[in-house]
Amino acid sequence: MATSDSTGQATLTTSSTISTEKSRQVKASDQSERFHRFVSVERLGAYSDAVFSIIVTFMIIPLSTSVEDFQIYSDVKDNLIAEWHLFFIYIVCYFFVFSLWEHHVRVYEVVEHVGDVVIVLNVIQLLAASMLPFLGALLGDYHEDPLATVVFSLDFVAIAVLQLLSVLFAYRRKKMMRDNINKREAVIELCSSSGILLCLSMVSAAIAFLNTTAAWVILGLALFADTFSIVVVAIYQKFHPHEKYHTLSRYLAHRLITTRSNPDRTKNLTDGVFAIVATLIILDLTNAAANPSDTGPGSIKSELQDDKETFFSYFATFSTVGMIWYVHYTVFHPIQKLSRITSLCNKWVLLFVGVLPMGFKLISKYSTDTWDADENTAVQFNCAIIFGASICQLLTWLSGHWKREKHLHVGYGRIHVYWCLALLLVYPTISLLLFLIAFSPSTLDANAVQAIQISVPALFCVIKMCFEIYVHKAGHAYHTEDIDESDPSDGNDEASVDTNL
Repeated sequence: MATSDSTGQATLTTSSTISTEKSRQVKASDQSERFHRFVSVERLGAYSDAVFSIIVTFMIIPLSTSVEDFQIYSDVKDNLIAEWHLFFIYIVCYFFVFSLWEHHVRVYEVVEHVGDVVIVLNVIQLLAASMLPFLGALLGDYHEDPLATVVFSLDFVAIAVLQLLSVLFAYRRKKMMRDNINKREAVIELCSSSGILLCLSMVSAAIAFLNTTAAWVILGLALFADTFSIVVVAIYQKFHPHEKYHTLSRYLAHRLITTRSNPDRTKNLTDGVFAIVATLIILDLTNAAANPSDTGPGSIKSELQDDKETFFSYFATFSTVGMIWYVHYTVFHPIQKLSRITSLCNKWVLLFVGVLPMGFKLISKYSTDTWDADENTAVQFNCAIIFGASICQLLTWLSGHWKREKHLHVGYGRIHVYWCLALLLVYPTISLLLFLIAFSPSTLDANAVQAIQISVPALFCVIKMCFEIYVHKAGHAYHTEDIDESDPSDGNDEASVDTNL
């Protein structure tokens, strides 16, 4: 009996010890969870998008400031051709920054929460990326010096290392990721992309002193690092087939063509680029006001008189960029999913929009009281930029209608198509007409062209009024603001999409 009691007491003691140990572990786990703070990823994405939009826009400053060095009575074509390397560096750096942003989007689109370490790594990564406008300007001034290429490549080495660390820390816990995500495939793809960027950047820096051209070719391959990483995952899929993709070609077609992403971060970046580009020329006015040539009596009148062309350029730039953004907003409003083709077209829109300040500054530079052939060339250069941006917007809209039931909100009807098409055709038509008219001598001067650009918002208002009258008379339920912003269900709602377009 005594033995039985002692055994029972021992069992109770052991159970009590185990429960106490478990409670300590739970308490320690709770304290650890409280210490390791997990925050939502949305604000990190918004901050990063703002920084990337500034980086993208500031890369045009070397080109824009080069206009100030142009001689008024020199051939504008010769001046533009002489700056070919600045155009090339701008385009290359632009696509490099965009590839970094796209990688950033891919890293955090499947992450729901991030920790403090990931936030710090993201800040350091943005610091390294923010050096690209300076390094691009350095390449423009010393494009024949291999050291400039080495420094540029080493910056990408640092970015690639930070990308790898961000992926490893962001994906280390299952609770930080969204549901239904294949963590293994995501890590393989993202680490492959960063690893390819790291290797190519190191090779480019190593051979820059031997052959600068070869170094740039190798570094240019880094633009396709994300594409190469998709191929790596495709090979992985071949040996670990997914039930959704039965063949390698089907997987590649899905990832390279039909993959769709959330448009929210694209809208954030696009809005930031448009906002900065629209106000970029105000820096010239601010610098002129901060450094007046004369501070005597009546000097403010002469200063304003001297800056009238810059004022005119600013008004024209802001009006044009603002209206192109308005068209962009109208085009993107019904889009719920972005395909890779739509994202590519939008990328080209922002490329052309970024050059707009240079085009208007060129018009202001060559605006003279008497007709000059260089003035017409400046007008044609500006019109060509606007035409390129507006045509890319049209292609963006058309790509969004490809498999529209998967890309657009339910309720996007025929009247919306007519409305968007009317807005999309305004700037291609006006810029093409002005471009052709500029071939005729002394027909239009630069001030007249800028006045036309400033008055374009009135034309949009007229188009709006015409559509309102048409809708009222036709009795259509024209609802531009009542489109459901939430994603449509996968059920019978898709059948309600207007298929008569």
